Amino acid sequence: MSKKKKPKLTRLKVETKKLETIAYRKWDIKWFWRWLKLAVDMEGEIIEVGAKKVLVQQTKKRKQLVGGGARGKLHTLKDRGVLGGVLKVQTVSGGKWKKQKGTSYKIKVKGWNTINLNELRRLPKIMNMTKNEIFKHFNKWFAKNKHLFGDYSVQFVQDKNNMIDSDDYFTVQIPKSLDRRTIDNQIDTLMKGLKLKQSRKRDITFNRGVQKDVMKKQWEVYKKKTTTKLDNSMIAKQVGYIDKVGAQYISKSGVKQTKGIRSVQKSYESAKYIIINVSKGIFPKTTPEEE
Repeated sequence: MSKKKKPKLTRLKVETKKLETIAYRKWDIKWFWRWLKLAVDMEGEIIEVGAKKVLVQQTKKRKQLVGGGARGKLHTLKDRGVLGGVLKVQTVSGGKWKKQKGTSYKIKVKGWNTINLNELRRLPKIMNMTKNEIFKHFNKWFAKNKHLFGDYSVQFVQDKNNMIDSDDYFTVQIPKSLDRRTIDNQIDTLMKGLKLKQSRKRDITFNRGVQKDVMKKQWEVYKKKTTTKLDNSMIAKQVGYIDKVGAQYISKSGVKQTKGIRSVQKSYESAKYIIINVSKGIFPKTTPEEE
């Protein structure tokens, strides 16, 4: 069952008699700011994605004593018996795991023309900030930039000199005697009859909402992978993927594996794609841009 989309938050500022509409939850904007700040901190660095270990098949030839005994010193002759056995050359098949290189991206933040990136560059690196410092810096930034996440709102104009001169607005006069339903119907008839096209919306648009718990784990995994020497199993426990370090399970292919390892690997890869994509002006996206 799909969740209902939450309505946009619209408030009336009584002192100015203006409506203010924020299109996203503050939680979503906070995560956007975190990842954008991290991308800004990483400008010039290289991120590799898509690297993986592959099993390379190998065959080797070796001499093997077939039959007989192997006591004492062996004196071998080609295809002759040795202490009752035969020394033969056998082909042995096997495999060796090797790292297959992925795709490398050099981080350069672009696509957020309405944001002053220099303000973010002047702040301490986010991976060095405490939770309180992140909270403080974000709230200060949000207070200054929250209009970038707002949609245009209906304006109440008492003086014609205060009307906004913009192609993003059209102006109507509504008689106070009309009821709400009549007003809605008449405005709808105007828009359809005059074929008024919808203009651009907010300055900053996300391609989808933020999955709170998932993104929190992606952030924590990336931070621990890049700032600590913890192994994947310990990281899996600390971020909440498993309850016990070293617990194992049998995969569908019948291979015994350690719980939590794959979850950490996937989260780490997703986090790297978030950084790459936010640096290109896309958020939140955990897969290659072309997909």
